[in-house]
Amino acid sequence: PTMARRIPGQFVPCDVNLATDPAVMAAGPLAELIFRRANEYIKKNKRDGILLHLDLPFVANGVPSSMKHARKLVEVGLWEDIPSGWYVRSYLKWNLSEAEQDAERERKVIGAATTNHGKGLHADRPDPKCPRCEEESRRDRSHVRAL
Repeated sequence: PTMARRIPGQFVPCDVNLATDPAVMAAGPLAELIFRRANEYIKKNKRDGILLHLDLPFVANGVPSSMKHARKLVEVGLWEDIPSGWYVRSYLKWNLSEAEQDAERERKVIGAATTNHGKGLHADRPDPKCPRCEEESRRDRSHVRAL
């Protein structure tokens, strides 16, 4: 039996056709490098598609004329100018927003707690994150009030 592989750490999905995307090709190879690095930086720093002006030197480390390439990314429509920097237009198409990631983490916590409850692991100590423990606690409280 084959086990599902887990990708270690964070990652940014990338379309295998990115290098041949007409906008990327028009922007040029150094702009593409900045675009790719920016996506990684944005993910790492939990920015939902926003790259700040002050981040460009870090993202474009070693790339000459980085502002020229950033302007090219705007010109070809991959980035949008915003007052504090740039918005990567496709970022949220390929990545969950921070709010969506938080909701997914919470869903997994609740799912694990519910599974553990079903295995009897909360019999001695109810788990405050477990909806079944909470449901049983409400039933017990309403039973006491009824008496």
